[in-house]
Amino acid sequence: MYNDDESRKSDEEYMRSLYERFRQEVESGAAIDYYEINELLDIYDYAQDEGDAMVQMFVFLTAARLYPENREFDERMAFFLSYVSQDAANDMASREGRKETALWDVLQMGVKCYPAGNAAPYLEEILRKYESLDCESILKIIDLLREIDQRDLLVKFYRELSAKAEDPRGLAFEVAETLKEGEGFQKEARNVAEDLTKMEPFNIEAWLLLARIEFGMEHPEDALAAVDYALAIDPGHFNARLTRGVIMVVMPDKRTEAIAVLKEILESEPFNNFALEGLAEAYTREKEIHAACDVYATMLRNDVPMASAANPLSVIIELDPDNLEEYLQMALDKGLYSEKDWRLIITGVLEKEKFLPAAKALDYYYRKVGMISELDFYLHTLYDAQMFERYVEVFEEVLHNNSSSVSLPGFLTMTDYVLLASVYLRLGRKEEAAKLSSAIENAKEICHSVDDHFRWRGIRFTARFIHTLATTENLSIDLRNFDPLTIDFLS
Repeated sequence: MYNDDESRKSDEEYMRSLYERFRQEVESGAAIDYYEINELLDIYDYAQDEGDAMVQMFVFLTAARLYPENREFDERMAFFLSYVSQDAANDMASREGRKETALWDVLQMGVKCYPAGNAAPYLEEILRKYESLDCESILKIIDLLREIDQRDLLVKFYRELSAKAEDPRGLAFEVAETLKEGEGFQKEARNVAEDLTKMEPFNIEAWLLLARIEFGMEHPEDALAAVDYALAIDPGHFNARLTRGVIMVVMPDKRTEAIAVLKEILESEPFNNFALEGLAEAYTREKEIHAACDVYATMLRNDVPMASAANPLSVIIELDPDNLEEYLQMALDKGLYSEKDWRLIITGVLEKEKFLPAAKALDYYYRKVGMISELDFYLHTLYDAQMFERYVEVFEEVLHNNSSSVSLPGFLTMTDYVLLASVYLRLGRKEEAAKLSSAIENAKEICHSVDDHFRWRGIRFTARFIHTLATTENLSIDLRNFDPLTIDFLS
């Protein structure tokens, strides 16, 4: 849960060291002789945050051996089992001798409401039944409402939960974070975060949370004001300085300052992905494309993931299609040889309709490495980019390569051949377009379903249309703009 900044850091360090010591003992097979029950609780909670199911299980075993009469872990064990089986969780809840606690009722709410039940009546009952709600119960309520996408109940019952929470500041922090992540709840998230800054006006994390929410709402001035409050408390706070730099990237009058701040941050943490991506974005907005690409190249070269989950190479391809070779070769030198990896990268570029740079990148890969399984994707990308001469070169090259599986019958589809006939036509190679379209029209039809039959009708119709255009003199249309995908079959 949320706490004062310094004590939170020390608590995290203590819990991490305790967790790591326990995990090392488990991994080494050493006998786990003694831990206090509160230590085991801390280890379990930290392991839960880390998603470490192995340590969670060994904590249960250790607690059962060292403290066989203790019931502190009953609720946690039931929650742990609920991820495996709801029936198992119900069985735990029905065991005799368990204490009546809010956490048990939260578990029952989860079992009955997950994944799509209405949690409102169960939450109302918990609020009616208990005068106080411990931190673990509060966290489990928030987690459940997030998982079943009922964040509206956090908004509806926030005041009541706050009145009963042992740690209302922790509740506010977790609720604001959860609402911030949900679509349509940004305003409510901001209101809760503002409440938090009033409860803890000298807590830096509260102001940074408010800043992130304001920034997500596209209120950069308000976000910057919140960060400045944080920096007034601690001018050297790393995350506050970083957040300030990133926010100023979108503010034209402060972008020069943003670049200076982010560069300064990178002097101490050269591979901080938020700082690198922010700096690259600042350069992009300032039209310093080569500088931006160099930053993305740094991320690519050093395996720094982008905070936005994009790929640095795909961004470079979009930004600087005329100077790609250096960056593309860097990707190959890094061992990025998989056709599927390149397809994934190029797909991200195509989704933004950047056809020419996508085709240039794939073409570089083909020339350097070759391409088999993704050849149709490559050809279609060349077609979309109107790189027709190259389309023909590649098509004819693979057809005449007898050592390649691409030259075997059936590897290239009739759709590929129709596009080739179309490309011949657009390049003014009418004789070749006429011969190929005639061959397509007279090809043996292979149909295994109604869908196949209608697909063949479309292929034949298109081939006949291309043949007509290729053999007709004095056409009134410009064949360079001909596209078989725009043919109206009903006309």
